[in-house]
Amino acid sequence: MMLYKKPTVILASLAGLLLVSCSSSPTSSDANVGQVKLTVRSSTTGAANAANPQLTKATGLATITSARVVIEKIRFKSSIDDTLDFRFRQPFIKDLALDTTANVIETVDVPFGSYKETEIEIDDLDPEDGQVYLDNPDLQGRSIVVKGYVNNDPNQNFVFTSEFSEEQEREFSPPLVLDENSPSTNVVLFIDMTGWFVDSSGNLLDPRVSENHSAIEDNIKASIDVFEDRDDDGKRDDD
Repeated sequence: MMLYKKPTVILASLAGLLLVSCSSSPTSSDANVGQVKLTVRSSTTGAANAANPQLTKATGLATITSARVVIEKIRFKSSIDDTLDFRFRQPFIKDLALDTTANVIETVDVPFGSYKETEIEIDDLDPEDGQVYLDNPDLQGRSIVVKGYVNNDPNQNFVFTSEFSEEQEREFSPPLVLDENSPSTNVVLFIDMTGWFVDSSGNLLDPRVSENHSAIEDNIKASIDVFEDRDDDGKRDDD
């Protein structure tokens, strides 16, 4: 099992964080509007560790004490017409929980319809991000900052940073549908940190070694998932 400290989770509050359409923003008074609750979950333990002793050994040598990531955009893509797409128009900062704690970002009004996929973009903060940029100096020009230590020794600490930009699409299967019969649902953004500092053979990727930087970035990109969770149990509806 990966060894982690579990600090208090802090989710940056952005007054301007709203889910809006490419053309107009719905209001809760609209007759044909449903609600989507967007939740972020992260994990530092998982089935892969229990099933793979070699992986457990490697991940146990990298202790993460904090991890912050910039989510630049989350967009829901309509199954019918691109003009009905909806997206967050400001970035938000996620302080990842080092356990399975769920954090609700926002419950938003979304027009009834069918949404085939979601698009997620991680990007660095730049001055155009306004107050969010000013409030987070450690993430200025960066998309992620991870702090921790290796070899179970707090004196062997590290700060891993990256300015990578990554846009990923995840299909909803079946499509996410909001209508009179199903006026609300939950969508989970899941980030699995268990494999960030591990190579394909289960060996530790020491974040202090510059040659490992690209491989760690690839692991982070691959750790992101989004799924619908109608029963609000934090898992895929088919699990």
